[in-house]
Amino acid sequence: MFILNVVLFSFMYLISFHLVMNSDDWFLLWLGLEINMMIFIMLMYNENSMLKIESCLKYFFIQSVGSAILMSCFYLNKEWLDLVVCLLLGYKIGAGPFFYWFPSVCSGLSWMSCFVLMSFQKVIPLMIMGIFVSWIIYIMIVISLFFGIFGCFNQTNIKQLIAYSSVYHMGWIMLCNFSNDLNWFVYLVIYSLMIFPVMKFFSSIFSEDFLMLMKVKYKGWIILMVLSMAGMPPFLGFFLKLFAFMMIFNYDYYFMMFLIICSVVMFYIYFRMIYDVLMSHCMNMNWMNFMMMCDLNNYLVMMSILGLMVGVFLGIFFIM
Repeated sequence: MFILNVVLFSFMYLISFHLVMNSDDWFLLWLGLEINMMIFIMLMYNENSMLKIESCLKYFFIQSVGSAILMSCFYLNKEWLDLVVCLLLGYKIGAGPFFYWFPSVCSGLSWMSCFVLMSFQKVIPLMIMGIFVSWIIYIMIVISLFFGIFGCFNQTNIKQLIAYSSVYHMGWIMLCNFSNDLNWFVYLVIYSLMIFPVMKFFSSIFSEDFLMLMKVKYKGWIILMVLSMAGMPPFLGFFLKLFAFMMIFNYDYYFMMFLIICSVVMFYIYFRMIYDVLMSHCMNMNWMNFMMMCDLNNYLVMMSILGLMVGVFLGIFFIM
């Protein structure tokens, strides 16, 4: 019965995406957004845990408030409609300055539910946001970048750090959403591929504390995944940023310099994490031990190597 319910809810979840992608009616867009929200709550509410119940209620309340206000925007003129809709959609996806609920909700969810919240749940709001382009998005981008970086400083909870990192990347995704094509979707897909092995790994060690990483065997793969998230070439995260840089270069040079500064600061945060928690315990790791760890977790090996290969491929593509 449980499997049947999961299959049914998953099918309805996909239907919500189909409804939004193939509709130009305002009410159907709103309906698809709400179906997507309700099915996600049902899918993530799969354990009898007070913390998960609390996160589900928080998410439901936040999304319901945003949806109720969104319904009242029908009678606004074009200028105010673009402004208010962009703000409300930013509120629903946890972008700045409405990011406050996002880390709190993520802290109570399972790692895989967090992954869905940071990836698939952003698709429909971003699709609608691409229709209603407003100057307020620039402010939301800057706030998302700033508070995403600020929230990662001195963070001892891994899930909270990844949540604030998602707020930071939300700024980049909204920046890509300014173009008329699907650059934002490409960025989101690559970002999802980058964080999925990270989420899968931490879900296997059943811990959210940095101190627990001291006892983990697979420190080498943690370093590879963190370097990718930090944007170290030739990993996938580097070409994710390069993709956005090449898009914004022809539009606003000074804003691109601001993005580079943000990337350097974020790289410092991840590198400090590697140095403080992992590096001192990896100095004695020889190549044979590293290869033995590969056999212990083939799934993480394949995902990390895939990220490296895709990064190298993208590097060759950009050079050509």
